[in-house]
Amino acid sequence: MPTAERMASRRKRSPKIANQWLRQILRLLYRRRSLSRIGIVETTGLNAASASHALRYLLDCGVLLRSADRCRLTGRHREAFTVNAEAGHFVALDLEGDRLRFGLTNLLGDIRCRWEECLGLGQPFAAEKVVEGIGRVTRDLDPTQLGRVLAVGVSYPGLLDAEGRLSAVNLGWTKVPLLAALKQAFPWPVFLERDKETCIHAENWLGAAHDCRNALFLIAEGGIGMGILEGGEHLLGARGFSGEIGHCKFIPGAEDLCNCGQKGCLEAIASSPNIVRQYAERTGAASAELRFVDVLERARGGDAIALAVFERAGRAIGSALSTAISLFDPEIVILGGDLILAEDIVLPIIWDQIRLLTRPRSLEVVQVVVSRLGLDIRLKGAASLAFRNVLEAPELMQRLCAPARDAAPALDRRPRPRAMKER
Repeated sequence: MPTAERMASRRKRSPKIANQWLRQILRLLYRRRSLSRIGIVETTGLNAASASHALRYLLDCGVLLRSADRCRLTGRHREAFTVNAEAGHFVALDLEGDRLRFGLTNLLGDIRCRWEECLGLGQPFAAEKVVEGIGRVTRDLDPTQLGRVLAVGVSYPGLLDAEGRLSAVNLGWTKVPLLAALKQAFPWPVFLERDKETCIHAENWLGAAHDCRNALFLIAEGGIGMGILEGGEHLLGARGFSGEIGHCKFIPGAEDLCNCGQKGCLEAIASSPNIVRQYAERTGAASAELRFVDVLERARGGDAIALAVFERAGRAIGSALSTAISLFDPEIVILGGDLILAEDIVLPIIWDQIRLLTRPRSLEVVQVVVSRLGLDIRLKGAASLAFRNVLEAPELMQRLCAPARDAAPALDRRPRPRAMKER
C-alpha cells in the first residue's frame, strides 16, 4: 500500500489525534532531543494512551525516530524517541551585523547550506539581494526537498512597522517592504522576529538558558541590545522596544557620541566599532584600516592602549549588567556577539564590575557566561522561530506530518525569486 494510503488508513483506524498532543511531544523532543516514553508521559502530562497514539502517528509520519536511552537507575537501555531532523527544512535569515547570513536548516536548526553577504561600510544594501540569498541556499533542492521546506524565519534589526516594512541602519533601509517581498517571491510562510528576541529564544530552546525561565542575553557587536526572558516569556514592552540598553548611560560625563545623537550611551563606548574608534583616536591610527579583532589581538599582546579601551568597555557593560541583574533577577546572563571572541579579555572585567556594584544577595544564584551558540545564533534562532510557528499552525502541522511527496502539492515548482523594491 502506498505511504499516503497507509497513513490515511492508520489515521482512520486510530482514535482522533489531537494537534495539542503532537505539539506537546514535538516541542518537548525538540528541546530535550531524546526521551523515553515514560519521560514523555511524565513531562507532558498526557495520559499513556494519548501519548502512545500520538507517538505511533509521528513515527508513521517519519517525524519521529526510535532511539536508545540509558536508564539512570538500572543502567539498561530502553526505547526512546527523537525528532527526525531531516523530516523538514527551514530557510533562516540573519539580517544583523556587517555580514548578512542565509541558511537552509533541518528541522532542528542544524545548518545544511549557507550563504553570506558582506555589507559595504556605509553603503546601502540592495534589498533584492535578500531574495537572491534565499535563492542561493535553496537552488540545489529537488522538487521533493522543496516540498519539505516548511517556512522562512527572519531575525531582523531595526524597526518593523505594522505593514512589514523594515527600517534598519546597518542595511541603509527605510521602510523597505520586506515581508511583502518575501511572500511574493517565495511560496513559504514567513515569520519575523527582532534580533534580541531571536537570541534569547535560541538560548532558551537550544543553549545556555535551556532550563531557565528568567534570563538575560546581552549582545555587543555593531550595536548593543538585550533580550529579556521573564517567567518563560520574552519581555517585549508596550511598543516592542524593550532591551534597548545600548542607549542607556552608565559612565557619568562620557562624551562619546552615539549614532542615536546622544552622548555617553553604552553603545558609543562598548560596541565593536566604537572600541576600534577609541583605539584609533588614542593612537592616531586610521580607524578605516583597523578591525575589532586587530584591537583585540593587540590587547592580548599587552598593548596598554588596547587594554585600556577594553577595560573601559568592560566596566561600562558590567555597570549595565549590574543594573539589569538588580531589576530582573535572572538565573543566567549570557554574553554574545563579539564578546564571544573577547571572552578572555572582557569577561573578568565585566564580572569584577558586577561584583563591585551589585548587592551580594542578587548574585547568589545568577551565572554570567558566554554564548556557545556562536555567530550562528540568529540563524539557529530564526529556524527555531519557524519551528515554533509551525507547531502553532494546523495547516503547517499537517504539512510537516504528511508523506514527503504529498507534503505540499503547491510547492512542486521551484520558487522564482522576484526583486523587492523600496516604497
